[in-house]
Amino acid sequence: MTTKYIRNLLLTLNLLLLTACSLDAELFEKIKSTSEASTDLSLKISDLPTNVPESFPYYGQVQVTGLSSGLSSFSTPALSLQDSTCPGLSINADGWISGVLDKVSGESCEFKVKVTQGSVSVVSDVISLGVQNSLQLTLSQENFSFDSGAPTQNTVLNLSAPAPFATYLDYSIYSANSESSLFNGMNTGKILVPAGATSVVIPLTLQAGLSLSSAEHQTIQLNSGMSGLKPKIELVIPLEFTGGAPAQVFQDINVSDTHICAISDGKLYCWGNNDKYRLGLGAGDQDNRTKPVRVGTSTTWQKVALSSEGTCGLNGGKLYCWGRNDAGRSATGSMVPSEVTEPTQVGADSDWQDLVGGTHFSCGIRSGELYCWGFNQFGQLATGDILTKYSPTRVGASTTWQKISAGGSHVCGLDSGKLYCWGAGSRLQLGNNASVTRQQSVLQVGASASWQDVVAGNDHTCGINAGKLYCWGDNYSGQLGLGAAEAGNIIGAISQVGTASDWESLAAGGNHTCGIRNGGDLYCWGAVSYQSGVWEPTRIGTDSTWSKISTSYYMTCGINNGSVLCWAHDESTINYIGLGEDRAEIAHKPHRVGLSTSWSLPSAGYGHSCAINAGRLYCWGDNSSFQLGQNDNGSLASIIVPQQVGNSKAWQKIASGGGHTCGIKEGELYCWGLNVGFDFGGGGPPPPPPPPGGGGFMPMNVSPVSQVPTRVGTSKAWTAIAAGSGQLCGINGGKMYCWGQNSDGQMAADPATVPLVEEPTQVGTSDKWHAVGISSYHSCGIDDGKLYCWGYGDDGELGDGNNTSSHTPVRVGSDSDWTAVVAGNLHTCGIRSGQLYCWGGSYQGALGTGSMVDASTPQRVGVSSSWTEIASGFENSAVCGIDGGKLFCWGSDGWGQQGNGSAFTGAEVVPIQLGTSTNWQKVSVGERNVCAVNAGKLFCWGGNNNGQSALPPTPGAADPTTPTLITGF
Repeated sequence: MTTKYIRNLLLTLNLLLLTACSLDAELFEKIKSTSEASTDLSLKISDLPTNVPESFPYYGQVQVTGLSSGLSSFSTPALSLQDSTCPGLSINADGWISGVLDKVSGESCEFKVKVTQGSVSVVSDVISLGVQNSLQLTLSQENFSFDSGAPTQNTVLNLSAPAPFATYLDYSIYSANSESSLFNGMNTGKILVPAGATSVVIPLTLQAGLSLSSAEHQTIQLNSGMSGLKPKIELVIPLEFTGGAPAQVFQDINVSDTHICAISDGKLYCWGNNDKYRLGLGAGDQDNRTKPVRVGTSTTWQKVALSSEGTCGLNGGKLYCWGRNDAGRSATGSMVPSEVTEPTQVGADSDWQDLVGGTHFSCGIRSGELYCWGFNQFGQLATGDILTKYSPTRVGASTTWQKISAGGSHVCGLDSGKLYCWGAGSRLQLGNNASVTRQQSVLQVGASASWQDVVAGNDHTCGINAGKLYCWGDNYSGQLGLGAAEAGNIIGAISQVGTASDWESLAAGGNHTCGIRNGGDLYCWGAVSYQSGVWEPTRIGTDSTWSKISTSYYMTCGINNGSVLCWAHDESTINYIGLGEDRAEIAHKPHRVGLSTSWSLPSAGYGHSCAINAGRLYCWGDNSSFQLGQNDNGSLASIIVPQQVGNSKAWQKIASGGGHTCGIKEGELYCWGLNVGFDFGGGGPPPPPPPPGGGGFMPMNVSPVSQVPTRVGTSKAWTAIAAGSGQLCGINGGKMYCWGQNSDGQMAADPATVPLVEEPTQVGTSDKWHAVGISSYHSCGIDDGKLYCWGYGDDGELGDGNNTSSHTPVRVGSDSDWTAVVAGNLHTCGIRSGQLYCWGGSYQGALGTGSMVDASTPQRVGVSSSWTEIASGFENSAVCGIDGGKLFCWGSDGWGQQGNGSAFTGAEVVPIQLGTSTNWQKVSVGERNVCAVNAGKLFCWGGNNNGQSALPPTPGAADPTTPTLITGF
């Protein structure tokens, strides 16, 4: 090719950038230059952005145009990045340079653009990029609840600084439903951010005609745009899409700082902290509950009222109390401190009408008469003294009391439309514009007889008079709603809040207030969420179907269209609101209290966990090797919220390994994550030795990862799969196959000649295998009831009576009734005829026999014959099993795997039962954590350094050491 031909070849490269005109990307083309190709290339490339915020997707396009006549037969120009030190960037055939730079703020990189047409190549000058601080992305609203076909609701994506160039932010929709397109306009997977934009409106409209049939939890997760935890939109789809009522409709709710109770069709449900039996679940049961649990069997509950450590309720007009009973708070009449374990009737009267709970005291109305009992230091019982009352004591002689409300240490009530307050008044909360330590008798507030509602907060009071809102008392956090000008003041005068005259009901908490107006609109003000102050009534969401609201010092719950929604205001309270997890990014917004009971087959791996819910697969925890199966633009961040893997509802089996995961759906085997030792069965050269302590690795000349489930082979006859740190074994058509690292013959091949089994390789010739279990060092399987093991055996884990390794399967005893097997670190356990046996190394009591002596043959664990499940980590000595529906754990407890409420308590050498439940169904033990299913509900506990127990991994925070309910589905 001569210089003349090169000059005649009009290779012009034009940078195309996204403009900010509309949601549809509009490209503009720079004016073409007539300079030579090499010069033109250099000039055009210089227009590319050179400053890139960390994690902000880079976008630009180079275009080749203008072949001269006579040269049109040349091939299409090919573009590539030359000498690139910018990991994450690529250029496609259309000239798009895009990707998320794998660089942090303060770093830089460079590349050149190479264009080749025929035998002619042109390379640009060096383009240098500098990485700046990440833009912070926030959403104006993160939580939504709406029906199919409902009006559009918007949220605004806010950027902390103008976008330096136009780009697209990737997102994914995770759901318990596989609808291909839930939202109008939200099926592209990308959000356009125009150059210079500081905000982008995201419209949300559920498409009509969806087939959702139950309370579905949807998450729109931003996958790119900023470093750290990405913002997400949480959506709750109501139980009915035809406009009907939810399957479970709540009519009343009341909250304390530590527990919640609600009534649905006369049935009482409570959840939260159960210390001192405040949930009323009966003697011996003080376990906390993170989801509603029914109290007794009665269907005639009318009202419930909570104090700090106790509960009272009205049932058929009768008064019942339970919980802590010192200072008379349970109204038993006894001065002796005690604990009332379940609802116990107070007196014989059946004409109770209203009931409220304060701090260590309660009040109620019976046939128009007012009664109070409990702690009385500030005169809050209005009995004219400050003596504790151990049973309901009448207040005054009136028989026309209508409404009563108890705050921290003061009480207000309505009698014939007149307002009265008493008790503590040091913050002017009594409405008489006077500071008093205690008011021991009822005190009328003003002269009006048209009060409709009143609520007493910790140190403030609000009421409704002729539809107008009035507040007074402490305004430290803006809880009076009088605006920023009055923030922090104490207001003694009864002050009108705004001008609205359609207020209907109120609730006052510690430093915040909420109210319902205009037929169902919810407003809150004060300290309504963590570390925030709202100085005026501010609407919560867009729903107009709120019917009830209840607040405590740190918590708020309400009834919206019959469903309970709760949110918390400090970190210590979040676990009590019904989420079952310490998730501040959700807990500080109204969140529906719901629960899936369709979980099955949990699988805990090295630092991540997975489980199947009604055929849908969810994974969470460590994602450093893409083992969570999320097609998330290369994000390696850990995920604490269980995220659905794809849209399939047909998952049958799941196995979580070191940095990889495999699962079976419709008989097909899929794997994803780190291709540890080619354990996807892809073949390739042998890898280097594994790093100390296990973990994943991959030769540089082999594709190291798969971000999404990748099918292994073409068979549709897979029935079982098991994973080690770098190994896999599975059963296909009754035949056993293994592949991966083979350092000890654990893949049933001679490690001296085959250190790595590169693809699924049959073990023996039998086609009657029906169970498999593997660790990082040895494997076991059951063939027609007969148990075989192979691999490392120096500690007796092969069970054949010898302490030697074997790369060929050796039979364990002569029995033919084995039904389950699990291979642990250096031990093995199996079940036959319902009896549990363990053998091998007894490190940290892993054998469960009470002995720390190794055993080279099966040793029976206990005397039970009703064992159904057994599980152990592939590189630790923690073991759990299910016996007659009861869950037992033993062995190591370094991360709280024993579930007994503490960690590092030493080894358990015999099985220890967790709780009293007899409904456990499945259990899986990972490297540090445990996950198990109880009555279809999923629980996890133990190590949480990567969020594998579905809780935020907080530096310095303790791991969850008791079973923690996984919710949000």
